[in-house]
Amino acid sequence: MSQTYTRDARLNRLWGAVCAFTGLFLLLWGLSWVNAEVLHEDLRNHCADLRTARFPVEKSCVHQDGTVDGANGVLFTGAFFGSMAGGAICLGAVFLTEVRRRK
Repeated sequence: MSQTYTRDARLNRLWGAVCAFTGLFLLLWGLSWVNAEVLHEDLRNHCADLRTARFPVEKSCVHQDGTVDGANGVLFTGAFFGSMAGGAICLGAVFLTEVRRRK
């Protein structure tokens, strides 16, 4: 295999990873929006302490006994921010590979 073919294959794999991470990020963002705006839209009607977050979208109700309704889970939030970070890292690697290729 030539060096150009190997570099092109690596670049294609990195672009595939960028697309996969971006797709996962957008899917999780959509799911958090559905959770906040569709499933928990009536939360403000029966909650005294309503908390909202914009990124990722979240509406949660904290009750007097400390229980929380409507919040995104820790694994969900970790996957959300992990997919965003993974996509950014792979995109940076794509740009670095392109810069090295053009020198």
